[in-house]
Amino acid sequence: MLSWTLYGLPTHDIPHMLAAMDQSEEHNPDALADAEYPHPAEAPAGSLAKIIVYAFGGIALIALMASETLSVADAEELVGFVLVALGLFELVIALVRHRELKFLVPPAMALVAGSILILWPSETLRVVGFALGGLIVARGVMDVWAGARQWNGAASNSWIFVRGLIGLAMGALVLAAPSKSVEVIIVLAAIAMVLRAVITLWFVVSHRDAAATIDPSDTSGIITYWITLRDLSSEERTHLDNTVFLFRVDRKGRLWRFGVFMALATAIATFGIATDSTAVVIGAMLIAPLMAPILGVSAGLINGRVRSAGLSGLIALGGIVGTVALAWLLSAMIPNLASVIANGQVTSRTSPNLLDLAIAIAAGAAGAYGVSRIAGSDALPGVAVSIALVPPLAVVGITLRAGDLSGAAGASLLFLTNLFSIVLMAGLVFLLVGYGEWSLLYTRKDRIRTSFAIVALGALLISVPLALTGQAILGSAADLRSAGDAVDTWLGDDSPYRVSEISVDDDTVNVQLVGPGTPPPPSSADLSSIAEDDLGRPVTIRVAWIQEHIEVTDSG
Repeated sequence: MLSWTLYGLPTHDIPHMLAAMDQSEEHNPDALADAEYPHPAEAPAGSLAKIIVYAFGGIALIALMASETLSVADAEELVGFVLVALGLFELVIALVRHRELKFLVPPAMALVAGSILILWPSETLRVVGFALGGLIVARGVMDVWAGARQWNGAASNSWIFVRGLIGLAMGALVLAAPSKSVEVIIVLAAIAMVLRAVITLWFVVSHRDAAATIDPSDTSGIITYWITLRDLSSEERTHLDNTVFLFRVDRKGRLWRFGVFMALATAIATFGIATDSTAVVIGAMLIAPLMAPILGVSAGLINGRVRSAGLSGLIALGGIVGTVALAWLLSAMIPNLASVIANGQVTSRTSPNLLDLAIAIAAGAAGAYGVSRIAGSDALPGVAVSIALVPPLAVVGITLRAGDLSGAAGASLLFLTNLFSIVLMAGLVFLLVGYGEWSLLYTRKDRIRTSFAIVALGALLISVPLALTGQAILGSAADLRSAGDAVDTWLGDDSPYRVSEISVDDDTVNVQLVGPGTPPPPSSADLSSIAEDDLGRPVTIRVAWIQEHIEVTDSG
């Protein structure tokens, strides 16, 4: 198996090729392209059958997890059979190829997990979640300890330390919601299996010459090789630099325009929120220039340019602080501020969840791709609307003025979700489109991965309250659905009554009925028992009814 360290270049050839290169922050696109290095020896071909089998296994897992016709226990049991089958398949391959002991551990774990799912499906996810969370936390503690003991300012040690912090955050997230976390991990693993098969088949079909030297089962090697073929033209690179680095060309003029447009966008957003006008708020999104310096942070980090990333970060920070402060001042002009913080423009931005994180990730990727292509700049206004950077900051200022600290915290969380998602996904997109400089990606790899690991850590920490909020929303929706089913069962199919309103408040279910006559008392047909079975906990039922009179007049 070949060791591909960077963009398909053999490890032993990189140092002497980089020795004579200029390591300044200016891009030298031909330096590495002109270097000569020996063609790698042929690598053994990978097993396409194995990858395809895993892809079908991933599709089966996704279908089972998404199925609404199966009970939870049945779905878990079927997932267990899939894991056992995949584990046996991988174990046989490892034994036939006489792999080392470390290659036997993953299939053995899949066999154990699948067997537990088959034998004890009811509590398996929770038990596996706690075990997995504990292992992740233990690994994180070891990394933090190792990084702290060896701390001497070297980037490699800081990377180990940050990696440990990420492990601790991930472990805590899994332990906080063990069952849901395992479900998410299973789905993500299944998606990864399918994507791996797609990447491998694409590589084998479209790059047959390279497939003779890179094992098609080495997905990371394929991705690395693909990145070597990607590079921005000098015109596109200049366009990207001039777009995201506001201090490169006409610094004073661009910074002045940035400040003016930020102030105008803040005023428009603040008054649009106060009047509950979606159209006005969209106008503020369109003219807000905050996306550029945030993308500049990511563009600087992907090449290890700390100074460029830092300057862009300072510009973004000035815009953020200025927006909140100006929104706070303008809120003094808004009458009846208490009613404003209750309108939809405010409440929709004070309770973010994981869906907002998903939107921010997609918008961050779209924004980075747009600025990397001259023709893609037309898409940036749409990206600005979808990511909504200024309105959450305006909500922070408004809610702080009104004394609503919880609302301000929620809006701040939404903005931070957008911020970290943009930086993280933009870095990945910049790498994939060929913006990352080859030489810097190698010589500054520790600095680059540590920087993005810190961003990933921030995104992971933010995902904890987002997950809790989303879980609460899903729990409320599930309670309402279960309570509605219980009332429908209690009334029966031929009941003249219909449910006009239903709510669940902790352990109390409030039901309002409309219909002729008097409804049956809750004790008849045992509504409480039905509701407790559906909700899974003891509840108190309160039924109110509105009597409906139907008058028939004789027109003759």
